[in-house]
Amino acid sequence: MTAAPTLTWTDRSDAGKLGVGGPDALPYLQALLTADLARLPVGGGSATALLTPRGQVRALARVLRTDRGWLLHCERAALEGLFRGLWNGRIGWNVALHKLTLQQGLVSLVGEAEGLRAALAAAVPASAPAPSKALALAHAEEHAHLPTDIAGIPVRAVRAWAGLDLVVRADHVPRLLAALAAGGASPLDGCGWEALRIANGRLLYGADASDATLPAELALDGATVATDKGLYPGLQTVLRQQRSGTVHRRICHLHADHALLAAGDELTAADGRAAGRVTSALAFDGLGVVRASAGERLVHAPTGTPLRAEPLAHAAPSL
Repeated sequence: MTAAPTLTWTDRSDAGKLGVGGPDALPYLQALLTADLARLPVGGGSATALLTPRGQVRALARVLRTDRGWLLHCERAALEGLFRGLWNGRIGWNVALHKLTLQQGLVSLVGEAEGLRAALAAAVPASAPAPSKALALAHAEEHAHLPTDIAGIPVRAVRAWAGLDLVVRADHVPRLLAALAAGGASPLDGCGWEALRIANGRLLYGADASDATLPAELALDGATVATDKGLYPGLQTVLRQQRSGTVHRRICHLHADHALLAAGDELTAADGRAAGRVTSALAFDGLGVVRASAGERLVHAPTGTPLRAEPLAHAAPSL
């Protein structure tokens, strides 16, 4: 007998959530965010960033196109920068910007596609909007989304890198968690989530990314930071760095065989020069923005222990 796929959940309701509507919503966001939103259909989405005029990363986010406008989700540390940037940039545009962080909850259902499909098949009633499309979401591309019901609870289900993100009214979160538990999903603790995030190279804003880092240093791909669309803040810096091909620091996966890593730990090269620091860590693995080439041996300064740094070919926001 084949064992049932294991599903876990984690409550990420503290994530930042914004809504943007109005006749000018698309050109307004297109002029401020780095992703090319014009190519997105209703039900589609993308990772994106908001940059400072000098090209530093002010916020990382996920943007979703709905039939009523746009939804933006980000880590809580990025919310203030994202909201202020959008608020200050609204002048001259016929748009409405809505704060949704407290009104909406967000629960991540973590698992592989087959397990997610089985969970949806059991939880989505036949009376839900487009139940077959909800089941197909388990195999959809990241950021695909649609409104549906989970055990009678209205949610927006979003295909995420770790599984499915379920966006729900904040006062419905306890009912949703109870329904997921009844379906066999178990809670995933903070350490488990952090290990998953680090292993998948997902960047946590406020730790791995900040307004002191540049998109090229974070290995953000061309879909997240587009260079073939109209102007947006920081584009000149992005193009200049792209033309030069020079990136002095890169986001790397770090591994130490004999030292426990911690965020903030300093790293040095073999000759003693400063090489960067750990930005996220759990036990022997972590992420860090460092001056390193592939396979280079660095030293964990607090313990003097060698560690390996592997630059990430592509990284993406954790939300």
